[in-house]
Amino acid sequence: MTTLAPDSSSGHAATQPAARSPLMTDPTPVAFALFAFALGVYFIRFQDVNGSTLAAGPITEGLNYAVLVGGIAETLAGILGIIRGIGYPAYVITTFGIWLLGFYLLITSGAANKAFTPDAIAWYSLVVIIPVAILAVPAVVHRNIPFIIAFLGLILLLLFLGLGYHSLQDQLNAAAATKSAPDLGTAVNQLKVSAWAGLVAAVAIWVVFAQDVFQATGVLKRPSE
Repeated sequence: MTTLAPDSSSGHAATQPAARSPLMTDPTPVAFALFAFALGVYFIRFQDVNGSTLAAGPITEGLNYAVLVGGIAETLAGILGIIRGIGYPAYVITTFGIWLLGFYLLITSGAANKAFTPDAIAWYSLVVIIPVAILAVPAVVHRNIPFIIAFLGLILLLLFLGLGYHSLQDQLNAAAATKSAPDLGTAVNQLKVSAWAGLVAAVAIWVVFAQDVFQATGVLKRPSE
């Protein structure tokens, strides 16, 4: 694949191909493919969400397993990438992979806990924006357009996912205090925005995946060739 950050040994820009190892090929395309897959399922789950399907819908279980698959793939590929010395891309996918595994546990076993509230999802999503924004900086500096679009989509997804569930928490609290039905309109609209942001990120990541696969198989020439 193509690195995004300067090579520490040569100082070259992000267009230099990653060094090849005779023992292990680049695992990051697998992580990109399955992370985008999880984002695509997220889009399907929330793009037409409404008040009756907010808690659970026909695609909920599918999304749960897509998150699990994406988390496992990213974590394993990221760790292997770090061992292989790939650097920045491995940092990105390892961070998202471990976060996705935690997210899977939160929305499955965590949601079954009596202490669970929508704010658990809200703050779990909002706080991770900080490291994601930091990880986005090298992509911006090196003008890697697919990664810039992917990071923008991911940050917006996390922002509106967090805001949506925080709004849900506020409405549930207000409804309990006034003994009235909660107004879920704001939460629903914010989650729909997050779904479309997820689709944008998924498409951008699939572009990265396609470029890496096509370059590795000779369909496209590598930048240095």
